[in-house]
Amino acid sequence: MRLLKIIVVLVILAVLGLTAYAYLGDMGPRQQEMRKSVPLNITAPTPSTPPAGLSPPEAAQVEPATEDAAEAGADANDLD
Repeated sequence: MRLLKIIVVLVILAVLGLTAYAYLGDMGPRQQEMRKSVPLNITAPTPSTPPAGLSPPEAAQVEPATEDAAEAGADANDLD
Protein backbone atom coordinates (compact mmCIF):
# COMPACT_ATOMS: atom_id res chain seq x y z
CA MET A 1 0.00 0.00 0.00
CA ARG A 2 2.87 2.32 0.75
CA LEU A 3 4.38 1.68 -2.73
CA LEU A 4 1.07 2.66 -4.35
CA LYS A 5 1.08 6.00 -2.49
CA ILE A 6 4.63 6.72 -3.67
CA ILE A 7 3.72 5.95 -7.29
CA VAL A 8 0.61 8.19 -7.11
CA VAL A 9 2.65 11.06 -5.62
CA LEU A 10 5.32 10.67 -8.33
CA VAL A 11 2.70 10.68 -11.08
CA ILE A 12 1.08 13.82 -9.65
CA LEU A 13 4.48 15.53 -9.40
CA ALA A 14 5.29 14.53 -12.98
CA VAL A 15 2.01 15.98 -14.26
CA LEU A 16 2.56 19.19 -12.30
CA GLY A 17 6.14 19.45 -13.57
CA LEU A 18 5.07 18.91 -17.17
CA THR A 19 2.32 21.51 -16.82
CA ALA A 20 4.74 24.03 -15.31
CA TYR A 21 7.26 23.43 -18.10
CA ALA A 22 4.54 23.88 -20.74
CA TYR A 23 3.57 27.27 -19.31
CA LEU A 24 6.95 28.56 -18.19
CA GLY A 25 9.41 26.81 -20.51
CA ASP A 26 10.82 28.26 -23.70
CA MET A 27 8.56 26.51 -26.19
CA GLY A 28 8.05 29.39 -28.63
CA PRO A 29 8.61 28.77 -32.33
CA ARG A 30 11.96 29.80 -33.77
CA GLN A 31 11.28 32.43 -36.38
CA GLN A 32 13.64 33.63 -39.05
CA GLU A 33 13.25 35.43 -42.32
CA MET A 34 13.77 33.27 -45.38
CA ARG A 35 14.21 34.64 -48.87
CA LYS A 36 14.45 32.51 -51.97
CA SER A 37 14.46 33.86 -55.49
CA VAL A 38 12.01 32.33 -57.93
CA PRO A 39 13.09 32.36 -61.57
CA LEU A 40 10.29 33.48 -63.87
CA ASN A 41 10.43 32.58 -67.53
CA ILE A 42 8.23 35.44 -68.72
CA THR A 43 9.85 36.02 -72.10
CA ALA A 44 9.66 32.43 -73.35
CA PRO A 45 9.45 32.34 -77.15
CA THR A 46 6.50 30.57 -78.73
CA PRO A 47 7.52 27.29 -80.36
CA SER A 48 7.62 27.41 -84.15
CA THR A 49 8.12 23.66 -84.55
CA PRO A 50 5.24 21.16 -84.38
CA PRO A 51 4.80 19.04 -81.25
CA ALA A 52 6.93 15.92 -81.06
CA GLY A 53 5.54 12.92 -82.89
CA LEU A 54 3.35 14.85 -85.33
CA SER A 55 4.09 15.29 -88.98
CA PRO A 56 3.65 18.80 -90.47
CA PRO A 57 0.14 18.15 -91.90
CA GLU A 58 -1.09 16.78 -88.56
CA ALA A 59 0.54 19.64 -86.70
CA ALA A 60 -1.44 22.15 -88.78
CA GLN A 61 -4.69 20.60 -87.49
CA VAL A 62 -3.74 20.99 -83.81
CA GLU A 63 -5.47 24.02 -82.33
CA PRO A 64 -4.23 25.68 -79.18
CA ALA A 65 -6.53 25.47 -76.17
CA THR A 66 -8.40 28.65 -75.36
CA GLU A 67 -10.03 29.84 -72.19
CA ASP A 68 -13.48 29.22 -73.66
CA ALA A 69 -12.60 25.60 -74.39
CA ALA A 70 -11.37 25.09 -70.83
CA GLU A 71 -14.59 26.56 -69.42
CA ALA A 72 -16.68 24.33 -71.67
CA GLY A 73 -15.26 21.22 -69.99
CA ALA A 74 -12.41 20.44 -72.38
CA ASP A 75 -10.14 19.62 -69.42
CA ALA A 76 -10.70 16.02 -68.32
CA ASN A 77 -9.15 16.74 -64.90
CA ASP A 78 -11.45 19.63 -64.09
CA LEU A 79 -13.06 19.03 -60.69
CA ASP A 80 -15.33 22.07 -60.60
